Amino acid sequence: MTQTITIPINKKKTVRYLIGAILFVLLGVLFVIKPFLFIRSDDPTMIRIIGYICTGFFGIGIIVFIQKLANKKEGLFIDAEGITDNSSGISAGRILWRDVKNIRVEQVSDQPIIMLDVKDPLAYLQRQQNPVKKRAMELTYQLYKTPVAISAQFLNIGSEQLLPLLEAAFKDFKGK
Repeated sequence: MTQTITIPINKKKTVRYLIGAILFVLLGVLFVIKPFLFIRSDDPTMIRIIGYICTGFFGIGIIVFIQKLANKKEGLFIDAEGITDNSSGISAGRILWRDVKNIRVEQVSDQPIIMLDVKDPLAYLQRQQNPVKKRAMELTYQLYKTPVAISAQFLNIGSEQLLPLLEAAFKDFKGK
């Protein structure tokens, strides 16, 4: 594979997710400040806890989606040496073909996720500086035996089109 394939972030989809996250944060705030609008019990503790969790989780989502919209980098680069993944909030960054053992697909919440089994997973975990991203990659490693997962969710391409591109580039590298 001599050419570089560049796949951009799908800005429209990212904006839709951003709007959804904003709505959930607003709902979470309402749960916290006006819990009796949502329950008939005298104890609003549980609804407030749900409100705090909702606000925190989707608040982080807002930050990630705004970063994706502001980021001028393309979502995914595929070249003869490897992949550069900027597609999600927990992207692994640069993945070299020489580090990849296998490419497979896992269904995660009815979403196909492309998993790259790497020779030294701990090296990919150790190079992640952001503690939140690192923890997410550690969880991925525990569940799927690899810290490197690529989702087409925010890309201008579906998983069914992305997988053959990755497999072809990997096959070309192994054939050298």
